[in-house]
Amino acid sequence: MSPIGRGIKAISIIVFFAMATSYCASKNFLVVNYQLPAEPEVLRDVPVALVFKDSREDPAIATKSAKMALKDFSGNFTLIVTQENKKDRLVGAFGLHSLIKQIFKHRLENAGIQVASGEESRETVVEIILKTFKLDLVERKWVIHMTYQANLVRQNRFIAGETITGSAERLRVVGSKDAELIVGELITDVVNRLNLSELFN
Repeated sequence: MSPIGRGIKAISIIVFFAMATSYCASKNFLVVNYQLPAEPEVLRDVPVALVFKDSREDPAIATKSAKMALKDFSGNFTLIVTQENKKDRLVGAFGLHSLIKQIFKHRLENAGIQVASGEESRETVVEIILKTFKLDLVERKWVIHMTYQANLVRQNRFIAGETITGSAERLRVVGSKDAELIVGELITDVVNRLNLSELFN
């Protein structure tokens, strides 16, 4: 082999290992991509308060096997919101509670519903109660379950509610990419299944 050929081969090997190392490197967060739906606007002139409650029996986000596979995962997420014909928006880094609240905030605003900042305007409240959220690794497959209840409360009176549950699985290949995909896909599915028109009517 010529010196040039050996040089090209050596560079190719170095690049391959650099890419493999970068791809397999562990990180302490998961990237969640939430896809907004195309939906008719509900439209409300008065802002609504968005309240999140965690009623999970087990507060752990991931099982022992999932934690071992994710290595340095701290329970934090980076949220990216995507919408058809618009650029992806990097919203920020959040814990699970803030992540879900942010996602529902974007969903409500996408339907023309103004979300009040802080705890103001509590005459009308959208209450999100998380009942289940668990990421597992079973026989080389990522498995995730999520259940929540969405309530509409006016002047401290329950008006309407809907409970939504979902699960998904995806084959694990290398790194955390497949875990990120399955989390984003399931959250997109269960959040977008909430019928806002029925909830507010």
